[in-house]
Amino acid sequence: MKRIFITSSGTLKRKSNTISFITREGTRYLPYTEVESIYVLGEVTLNKRFLHFLSRAGIPLHFFTLRGHYLGSYLPVTHHVSGYLLLKQVEHYNDPGLRLTLARAFVEGSIRNMALILRENGLPECASKLRTFLDRDVSSVQELLGVEGNAREMYYSCFDQVLGEDFAFEKRTRRPPQNRLNSLISLGNSLLYVTVLDEIRKTHLDPRIGFLHTTNFRRFSLNLDVAEVFKPVVVDRLIISMINRGSITPQDFEEGSSGLRLTREALRKFLSEYDRKLSSTITVKRRKVSYTSLIRMEGYKLERHVMGEMTYRPYVAR
Repeated sequence: MKRIFITSSGTLKRKSNTISFITREGTRYLPYTEVESIYVLGEVTLNKRFLHFLSRAGIPLHFFTLRGHYLGSYLPVTHHVSGYLLLKQVEHYNDPGLRLTLARAFVEGSIRNMALILRENGLPECASKLRTFLDRDVSSVQELLGVEGNAREMYYSCFDQVLGEDFAFEKRTRRPPQNRLNSLISLGNSLLYVTVLDEIRKTHLDPRIGFLHTTNFRRFSLNLDVAEVFKPVVVDRLIISMINRGSITPQDFEEGSSGLRLTREALRKFLSEYDRKLSSTITVKRRKVSYTSLIRMEGYKLERHVMGEMTYRPYVAR
């Protein structure tokens, strides 16, 4: 099964039992059975017949700006709905103690994985300082969010010792990102949020009910929670690797109407490497699993936690 990334302009259509993408250069055909999800970053046209086809095939369609800012998704109706699990999720969200327990686990996983990235890149002292945030005593999710934000700010500040001045961090900026590293982080995080959403929808969890991120008028929040655990080992590792290998250079960026962004060719390269990263396998408890499967397994652990079958422990890389 493939994640399809579209960065060109064209038309998406159904052709018998295949997905066709028509551009000036020609038409590409893909059997729907080989497509897991579609990420659209270019300008495309489509019709209701095509959306109906995606619904029947269970293929989500996600829209981004060319810079990688997430716009929204067309999601097929899920068949994994569980009323019982929904009630248990709401119960854990409404109970301050139960919610804080889960929120703390997401932050713990995030900080431990960030510390690992710093150690991997020859910064053990930074990693040690970062781990001190694990000892902070908090009594509410709001306080916990403050701790997580401060930890991440310190973590990113250490990147300058890894990547050099061409990719200096300075500070985290989002809309728009104000330098090259912020642009890459925003793009990678946006992609990961959608990937996690796809995997959560394969479980019985409701992605609208998160625990670290407040459930409010935003459509989804649980994917933001789970993504905190995987940002360091998926997005940050990928960015550091591509910069250190010279796969991404300062010449790969351009000023767009909404801030600094990758050129179209560099964007395609980044998307290809992102997909390769998610498909790569690691050993977890003597089993080889892809990062995509690992994210879905995180959802299964959350299911069992809210049902009282086990205590959730976030994935921490080794």
